[in-house]
Amino acid sequence: MIAVVEAERRARGWRSSQYPIFEPVLTAAEIAEVEAQYGVELPDEYRTFLAEVGAGGPGPALELTSLRRVDGKWGWVWDEGDPLLLDPSGPFVETEEWADQQIATLNAAGYESTTRDDDDDYLDDYRVVFGDAGDEVWHEERVRGAIHISDNGCGMTSWLIVVGPRRGELRDRDCATNPPFEPYVDVRGNRHTFHTWYLEWLEQREREAQ
Repeated sequence: MIAVVEAERRARGWRSSQYPIFEPVLTAAEIAEVEAQYGVELPDEYRTFLAEVGAGGPGPALELTSLRRVDGKWGWVWDEGDPLLLDPSGPFVETEEWADQQIATLNAAGYESTTRDDDDDYLDDYRVVFGDAGDEVWHEERVRGAIHISDNGCGMTSWLIVVGPRRGELRDRDCATNPPFEPYVDVRGNRHTFHTWYLEWLEQREREAQ
């Protein structure tokens, strides 16, 4: 895949990719450390990728986040920033369940939302209830149970569900349309897992390079 991407870039007169290689694979012991730290079992397809392909590297759109140990703790790193952590305290909340979940959270904090809108992200309500911490609390609620698995540029991100009934599936997030997280699907409408999502991208890039 790396050779395909680099050949394509050379043919177009572009410079080499800034994400040219896969990160080293993780050992079984290191993967076990990650799972023990978070108290979860990673989806099998992702575990296999970490053990046999790499802990980060080229991926759909831009690149995969890199699973690294930083200051003694494991997290997912994007663009050399602070590690992104998994919150395994509850299942990932699907988009169609989001409004009810947020109303319940706000009511539990003693605040009654004035709106009931499936497309409302409730961020303003969170800011009223939680003050300066409102944005952080809202974000934690939205991504609980999922890993930020790749960055696609311009606020577009991909998430791998780790906790809940849809464990192992991928979701697409566009920051311009909070709060929807939309399932990635193949041409038949089947929801992607990590393996099918990544393989589809590889096959597409190979076709484009021919």
